[in-house]
Amino acid sequence: MAALAATMGVAGLSSTAHAATTKATPTSTSTAKQPNATKTNQKDDQDDVKPATVVKTTDLSDEPMPYHMKSGYIYSDSGLTKTLGSAKDFANVTFYAYKKVTIDRSAQGSGNSVFYYVRSGSGKQTGYVWHGNLEGIAEGTFNIAMKNSNYFKSNKIITMGDSITCGYDGYQTLTNMGYPTWLSRYLNTKVTNVGYNGAFLAQGDGNVETPGDLTTVVNEHNFKNYNVATIAYGTNDYGHSTNSLDDISAELTKDIKKMKSDNKNLIIYGILPLTRYDNNTNSDEVAGQGGYSMNQLRDAEAQVYKDNNIPYLDWRNDAKQIITDANHTTRFNDGRLHPNPMTYQLMGREIAQFMIKNYPEDMIKTSKTTTNKATTKKKTATKATTRKTTTKVTSPANY
Repeated sequence: MAALAATMGVAGLSSTAHAATTKATPTSTSTAKQPNATKTNQKDDQDDVKPATVVKTTDLSDEPMPYHMKSGYIYSDSGLTKTLGSAKDFANVTFYAYKKVTIDRSAQGSGNSVFYYVRSGSGKQTGYVWHGNLEGIAEGTFNIAMKNSNYFKSNKIITMGDSITCGYDGYQTLTNMGYPTWLSRYLNTKVTNVGYNGAFLAQGDGNVETPGDLTTVVNEHNFKNYNVATIAYGTNDYGHSTNSLDDISAELTKDIKKMKSDNKNLIIYGILPLTRYDNNTNSDEVAGQGGYSMNQLRDAEAQVYKDNNIPYLDWRNDAKQIITDANHTTRFNDGRLHPNPMTYQLMGREIAQFMIKNYPEDMIKTSKTTTNKATTKKKTATKATTRKTTTKVTSPANY
């Protein structure tokens, strides 16, 4: 968990003043359906807020789901007597829910309310948030756009792939929680996800074909309607197909040519398969049904991308591996292949960084970038003269 916290560290909160624990404040001011506010006397001799009582706790730590705060406050204790800050203070922070807690607030002038015990992706912030003040990462305003994400401004991105692109966790599809959703947040643009469970890169070996197979998807889409496309296939070919590496390479080459014929300006990124652990064994050097190892498959895909001048993300090149022999049972929700919600965030973050870094230089709109910088400086200068106490935030946290 310490390693994960370092990878998903949070920076740039909008104010440092709220980092210290404060007396309880209203749960929120946005809706009448929320728990009644806890009132405090502002006199120096004010009495302590009476603590609430936990009625029931449900453990969610088996698969914590991601949220962001849309309003209200985060409390440091289950008695709801002190707060860590408001939604504004944690506007750029992803929280994962580890417990569902029913709390009796009779002592504070209210009834039973459902709260979530949450922890930030970095693990640095923990507390209790009323369920109505949380919303899914695909909902509402959640600005975690990365530096230079403006390269993708107004771009339409399509993500193609198998169950991992679909957002499957080994047991269910995590709607709007897979890496494509994180891409939409980190790149601040629209992403159309056509990932499909069980999809193949290459067809034709007698196995069941799916609507999400690469060739089917490519033939059914006109890529004039998109600016950017990502291709992430291969794990099902390795595990469930007898097609040869030559078959796979030929299919990938053919589909790329069709995509480029639709749109000569289409930006394509390749994403190589993650290591999988069938029978708890690392697949990198183990031959699958087609007679090749996962590393051989990745090398074959990489060569096709090289031949077509397409940048590709090779997880093997990471200085700090997302999936390892030591962590695969915790980062894969099924321990074998399919990521959990937090791993999907890590993947989305790395893919977004890769896409920004490898964005074609000749397509970067420098004039707009210059204008935006000038505007930002002007606004910053105005705030500095009129609101001297405002904490300066140079960029939102990207985690």
